[in-house]
Formats: sequence, C-alpha cells, structure tokens
Amino acid sequence: MTIELLSLENVDKLVAFEQQARDTEPDVFFDALDSEQFRSETVAALQSHHFASARCMLCIDDIHGRAIGRLDFSILSSFAFGGDLRAYVDWIYVLKAHRHKGVAGLLFSRMEAYLASLKIDEYFLIAAENQEAQGFYRHLKDARIQKQDVLTKKVDTPRLLK
Repeated sequence: MTIELLSLENVDKLVAFEQQARDTEPDVFFDALDSEQFRSETVAALQSHHFASARCMLCIDDIHGRAIGRLDFSILSSFAFGGDLRAYVDWIYVLKAHRHKGVAGLLFSRMEAYLASLKIDEYFLIAAENQEAQGFYRHLKDARIQKQDVLTKKVDTPRLLK
C-alpha cells in the first residue's frame, strides 16, 4: 500500500473511490454521486487558497492502483497562547472490503509523521459512535477519548465553491 496526498494529478482516484464507497455501502451514503460535479468541486478546492490548510491522504492498493482508503485533515492555527498549531481529522473512510487490514492504521501513521515533520504534536477528531470506529480509536497508541460538548452553528452564507 502506498499513501499519496490528494493532488490535481490523482483526483480521479478520489472520484473513483467515492463512487465505489457509495456502490458498496448505500446505507451509509444516501446521496448518489455526480462524479463530474464532485471532480469539478474537488479541483476547484485544490486550487483555492481557502483550502490551503486542508489535506487528504489516499491509501492506494499497489496491485490495482486504486484508492481504498482516505483520511482528511486540516491544520489549524491560532494566535492563542503565543501561537498554536494542531490538526483536526475530519474524515476517515476505508472501503468495506479493505477494512481490518491495516489501512486506517497506515493512514493515521503517515498523517502523524507528516504532522511531526511540521512540528505539530497534537490532533483531534470528533469520534464516530459506531462500534467499528470506537474499536479502532481504542487501538491508537497514546490516544485518549474524552466526552466533550461541541457547539455547531450554521452561518447563513452561500457555499464557497458552488
């Protein structure tokens, strides 16, 4: 397995991955994928300064050259405490046929190495509640799961890339 950062050169691997995810787990992904629109929006995001801190790592099956997992994260910066850097993991997904084979662990390991190279020593995510995800989280070395309230609020504004 190879890990690649999402780029203009491999965006079609992400599009194919997203279609396969919907084909294999329609109970998880309720909306059909418009591949051309998804590709167009992803390319626009890759070219937008608004997404400069966003990263997507793809796990590629070396035999078939296809994406079998993805991990999306952003680097967060703040002036708090004299300057603070950390990362937020937004999305981790492994195709059903490739689960329990080390894909998610490899993605997290490579993300951690990437973050360490940037001198970022902490990341967080809002934990999924399903048993499979919870089991994975419990096996992450030196990770702790905390229950915290999270405030979310929609802001009335048009989507950036629509």
